[in-house]
Amino acid sequence: MGGLGCHGTGRATPETQEGIRMTDEGEGTNTVSRHPGWPGVVGRTASLTASALLAAGAVGLTWLGVRAPANQSADVAAMDVPMPADDVVYACHGAPGNTLGAVDVGRTTATTTLSSLDGDSTLTYGGKTLTEPVTTLAEASDGLLSVARADRAPTGAVGVTTTLSADGDLRGLTAAPCTPPTAISWIVGGSTQLGSSAELRLTNPGTTSVTAAIRLYGSVGELLAPSGGRVVVPPGKTMGFLLEAAGTDSRLALSVEATGGTLVPALVTEALDGETAAGTEVTTAGAAPSTDLTVPGVVLTDAAEQGEKASDAAEGAPVSSDAPVVRVVNPGDEPATVAVSMVGPDGTQPLPGAGSLVVDPGAVFDVSLGGVPAGAYGVHVGSDAPVTAGVRLVRSAGEYPERSGALLHDVAWSQATASDAGEAGSIALPRGGEMSSDLVLTNSGRSPAAVSLTSADGTWSRDVEVPAGTTVTPEVPDEIAALTIAGSGSQEVAAAAVVTTRVTGSAAGTLIAVVPAVADSTALSETRLLLR
Repeated sequence: MGGLGCHGTGRATPETQEGIRMTDEGEGTNTVSRHPGWPGVVGRTASLTASALLAAGAVGLTWLGVRAPANQSADVAAMDVPMPADDVVYACHGAPGNTLGAVDVGRTTATTTLSSLDGDSTLTYGGKTLTEPVTTLAEASDGLLSVARADRAPTGAVGVTTTLSADGDLRGLTAAPCTPPTAISWIVGGSTQLGSSAELRLTNPGTTSVTAAIRLYGSVGELLAPSGGRVVVPPGKTMGFLLEAAGTDSRLALSVEATGGTLVPALVTEALDGETAAGTEVTTAGAAPSTDLTVPGVVLTDAAEQGEKASDAAEGAPVSSDAPVVRVVNPGDEPATVAVSMVGPDGTQPLPGAGSLVVDPGAVFDVSLGGVPAGAYGVHVGSDAPVTAGVRLVRSAGEYPERSGALLHDVAWSQATASDAGEAGSIALPRGGEMSSDLVLTNSGRSPAAVSLTSADGTWSRDVEVPAGTTVTPEVPDEIAALTIAGSGSQEVAAAAVVTTRVTGSAAGTLIAVVPAVADSTALSETRLLLR
């Protein structure tokens, strides 16, 4: 992997369209039905779409505009509209569903942890009221988390679902935050090459049907999504769409634009390298295209531990089919010139060979992180035209099966954040058993930043200084599983939690996931209308 070479893409035909998985969110159940194709959509007229404005500069989530499908709608304009206080709603994301069709799925341990940020707010999950400040469920299924307070706007909540499979074809660790609905979303990551599956899940937390326009990008340009990428998500449902129907491509990125309401997207990926488990992941949305982005939570390790060939490795030594990369997508109509830099503990340095990359219109490129010293980083992506980005992290283990030439490994995707995001948010730190979480803060700006960390229950707090152009990993007590993060809106600080665990047995090794921060309820209570 790595470098700037492109892989071939495929084109969808009606015969290649896969089924649709539907989950009822009302009671947190998992009733699944299948349909022969993606629903069509009648022609659009002028419409208003309300979206939660995701803006959290200190925590790294934002909302920006997106290019509308060519020749299908007018440019999108946005305006802020004051809205009365209402419940804050998040969608929690279920475990990988074996869309790969793996035979040896192993045993999966799943957990959903929900934490209140306000003792006076009422939390409801799956239609049931939660009575404890922290609730832990032994499951990871699609569900809606709502927060209400009678006297004023609720403070919010922190939720995260984790799954751990120590062996089998779906060996891997996933950790996904419960996230709010939006009108426009971007996700960078995944693959539909042979042995890989990518399922886009769309959750509609509202009471009316929502139409989604899905745009899918690949190695050499935009891919033709089934049914033109137009789908309808019924109220209270989660629907899953297999991106394999668009053909095979090793490099994917996508956008989702909702009309008639808002949606919560997640990309669930599973992979096998022949007979060798190649990781699972649940990825939530990141930043919209911008000319100034930072990808937080990029923790690199020694080459041999992240799928690369060590300098002293023997000739013919096995390597992983995946390695750490920066993925950049240019959704525009003109080429974009991109510069990639590593923001580390000691400052910011250009990524060798990535100081001036030209990304073709509609194309997705992977840039190798091979050779970057081990450590905690943020990746800064600057461009002369709007792009968005993500980083794939890898943790590899031993050769399996024996003499296969393939290494067991797990992957994690961290999404980009924009530099002009808001002031506050929250982040989950999954812990327990052998699982650990490291908080990583990156300041990609030119001025020092001060960030305040506070535990969800308010019993612990710490102020952290993040020098300009650096990344820090502040210590957080092991018993703290959720934090609020606050700072000045002028700061360019992004945050993510890097989660790892060590498994033993025949598939021993380290598994990895990345949890992004989520905007606080103040940002979520602001509403932005999309005007066509």
